[in-house]
Amino acid sequence: MVRYKAHISFICLMLAYFAVRYVRSAYDLAPDFVRYYLTDLMFVPTMGIFALIVVRYLKRDSTIRIPAFVVFVQVVLVSMFFEWYLPNYSGKVGWYTADMVDVLMYFFGGFIFLFAQKRI
Repeated sequence: MVRYKAHISFICLMLAYFAVRYVRSAYDLAPDFVRYYLTDLMFVPTMGIFALIVVRYLKRDSTIRIPAFVVFVQVVLVSMFFEWYLPNYSGKVGWYTADMVDVLMYFFGGFIFLFAQKRI
């Protein structure tokens, strides 16, 4: 069971993500944090746990950890892509907006991943 902690964490995060997406679409009165920022907070930990599972599988080593520097680079790249590139270069598709609170959520998500990684 301990061997599959990362898998269980990933599945739980994905179920929570889909629940948040459902709440956002079904209920207009959901709190702003849930409607606009919770999925951004969950994105980096979900992506990090998925990468951790893949690397551990490929290397056949369940003790591998992703270094903080790599998580920091991931957060910076995700922030640049979703908060700078897509809002400026996505053409006429207008759903991408640059929001500094989203960037903060990505950074908080990176810290959450680093904390959670020690336990999975």
